[in-house]
Amino acid sequence: MSAFDGITSPAIAVQFLKSGTWTSVTTTDVIQIDIRRGRTRQSERDQAGISVVVFNNTSGYYDPDNTSVSNPWVVSGTNILRDGLQMRIVATIGGTPYNLYYGFLEETRVNQGEAPSSTMTFVDGIAYIADAQAPALATSSFAETAATRVGRMLTYAGWPSGGSRSLTGTVGMLATTQNRSCMALIYQAVDAIAGRFYISRNGVATLVPLADKFSRPTQLLFTDNQASNTVGYMQLLTNPGTYYVVNQAIVNRGEAKQYTSQYNPSVSAYGIAKTVFDAPVATDSNAQNLALYESRKLATPDTYVERIDFNALAVGTYGLLYPDFLSTELADQVSVVRTTYDGRTIQWNLVVEGMAHNITQNNWMVSYTTSAINPYSITI
Repeated sequence: MSAFDGITSPAIAVQFLKSGTWTSVTTTDVIQIDIRRGRTRQSERDQAGISVVVFNNTSGYYDPDNTSVSNPWVVSGTNILRDGLQMRIVATIGGTPYNLYYGFLEETRVNQGEAPSSTMTFVDGIAYIADAQAPALATSSFAETAATRVGRMLTYAGWPSGGSRSLTGTVGMLATTQNRSCMALIYQAVDAIAGRFYISRNGVATLVPLADKFSRPTQLLFTDNQASNTVGYMQLLTNPGTYYVVNQAIVNRGEAKQYTSQYNPSVSAYGIAKTVFDAPVATDSNAQNLALYESRKLATPDTYVERIDFNALAVGTYGLLYPDFLSTELADQVSVVRTTYDGRTIQWNLVVEGMAHNITQNNWMVSYTTSAINPYSITI
């Protein structure tokens, strides 16, 4: 990847965990890297992050059936390029490394034709956790906070403890008999705190509550005027927001306990647009406040930027912005200033809902999916 020198633009490395040590793939063997993390809009769940990496396989090293002693991915006679292999993608600028992605090998497809290649698909911890089931309990147990419940589900799934978890959520939840997937119970906790659950770019299982949105950093300013310390964009897609209006929220809080909130001015303007949450919070007041919040936050549509496309190799053109770009995480904030052709100046303050990277030997395109920073909040 000659365009990535680590000085004027980040050096990119694909690394596999080999015998407990992160080991870089030969850079010239990497044909293309695609990464997708997060979600397309704030009303969705965060999806399992996926990375697809295509390798030049003329050496035969990226064929999982190759067990020759000369293959660097063979350890004690076993090829390590098998399901579950841990992988990360690292971008280094000025000697400082930043993880772009952390995941596990799910599938390998080998092209044995005239231009041999190997395509590996990796998934992050959400896919790993989704396979786990929370066992049925004889009686309802574990009245606990949302963060504690998510922590128990991660333990059932075999997710590491300590620094591999960052869980915040103090809302109390009703006792449960479980008997469903760990992700289903995690999503209940997410809904209980009006928050998000995702796997960070460093591989940390992360639960954040509603209040988190008021403390996240603004990482980048996108403009079309080439101003100092800004990033130019290639495409800016806006959305009037009317399609995603929500003005009625129903919170299911256990058996025969349902709380509804409706924002009538929005209903009069747009008709009823309903959302339903399965959030077994511990108190009636929490359920009522949760329903109130969910019926208000998207009740009045505002035009927002739905997607920002830009060239990552140009991030450093107007300022030393690579550390900010490479540090950007899901739920961080960015701003966009647009001067329209008719002379108007518009500014949008946005939350990063998802991100996608397409990296080749000489190019790096990025898309952020974003939503408006909604100032509406409530104590849950």
